[in-house]
Amino acid sequence: MTISVISINEVILNILKDKKLQQISAVELKKLFLDASPTSKNKQATQLVHRTLNKLCRYQFFEKVAVGKKVMFSKTAQFDENRLSDSKSKSEVIHPSEVKTSMTNSNELKATLNQYQIDLLGLIGEAEEFKRLINEYPEAKTTLYPRYMQAKNQSSTMVGKINAIEVFINSLEGC
Repeated sequence: MTISVISINEVILNILKDKKLQQISAVELKKLFLDASPTSKNKQATQLVHRTLNKLCRYQFFEKVAVGKKVMFSKTAQFDENRLSDSKSKSEVIHPSEVKTSMTNSNELKATLNQYQIDLLGLIGEAEEFKRLINEYPEAKTTLYPRYMQAKNQSSTMVGKINAIEVFINSLEGC
């Protein structure tokens, strides 16, 4: 049987690894987290702390203990800091400045961008033609209107793809 590794936030991991810490409330943990990570927002910190504590309770690393009106989380005998690892957020894993691309990748992106721009012109032309046909043949509106809307929606999607590629190309080129 393999022992699973539990990924939790690095700051919370460092707080919980403290040998002296045997019991803590969610509020206390959130305060320690915010002290160690002042750029975090209060609501996000609250959610992260509660999700982490609940996760650790599911793995029986902690147990909820009601002390009067206050809920405390106590380390259990199963608490094993060797099974805990720090999780990296997506923004920590990928840094645009670290992305290494060759001229080939840049050229491929530019070729894709050009193709999308050509496709966009075709979709705009299609939508305009459906609109003209609707105006010219109002009796066919029920048949043509859904196709007109589909062409409009596809052109909007294409604009989004074009914008995304342009932003990525600009970030790669350092603009």
